[in-house]
Amino acid sequence: MRPAGYLIHGADVGLGAGYTYVMAGNGLFLEAENPLVRARIQIARAPIRGLPPLEDLLELRHGRVPGRLLSQAMDVMTADREREVYAAIVWDRGYMIALPPQDAGPDYVTYEKVPGTVVNIHSHGRMRAFFSGTDDTDDQGFTVSVVVGRLDTIFPEVGARQCVYGYFAPVRMGQIFDQFWGLETWNIG
Repeated sequence: MRPAGYLIHGADVGLGAGYTYVMAGNGLFLEAENPLVRARIQIARAPIRGLPPLEDLLELRHGRVPGRLLSQAMDVMTADREREVYAAIVWDRGYMIALPPQDAGPDYVTYEKVPGTVVNIHSHGRMRAFFSGTDDTDDQGFTVSVVVGRLDTIFPEVGARQCVYGYFAPVRMGQIFDQFWGLETWNIG
C-alpha cells in the first residue's frame, strides 16, 4: 500500500493510505481522513487549465464540538495563566475534555498524546495567541489545533488551524465549535 496517492481532480488514479495529493484548477491540495476528521488543504497555488477548482475543507465526522467544552478548557487555562496548559477534546461516544499528564512552564508544555483526540488546545498564558515553531513541530500529524492567549485580559485571543502532516491552514472557530462567543480572533494566514 502506498503512503501517498496522487489524484487529478475528477480522475481517480489511486488514494494513499495516509494522505492523497489532489491537483485542481487552482493548485495542489493535500487530503487526509480518518474516522474523526476529513480535511483538505491547499499546499500550492497555481492555475491549471482544464481542471475545476477546489477549496480547503474541514469536516468533523461527529459534528461540531459543543462550545461549552472550549469554555471549560479556557476556565482551566485561565486558572493557571502563568504557564502553558494543554487540553484535548476527544471523541468517545461523545465529545469530552481530557487533561493528560503534562509538564509546563511559562513558554512550553509537553504532554502525553490522548487516543481519539479531535482538537488539541493549548494556552500561551499572558502571551499572545500564535503558533510557535515548537507548535509547528508538535502539529506534524493530522489534527485540529487551537491556541489561546492573553488570558490575563477580559478578551482573550484565540486562533485555530487544521494540521495535515506538516501543512497548516487557518480555520474559523465556528467550523470547530457549535457556539463561539466572539473572542478576539486573528488570522494566521
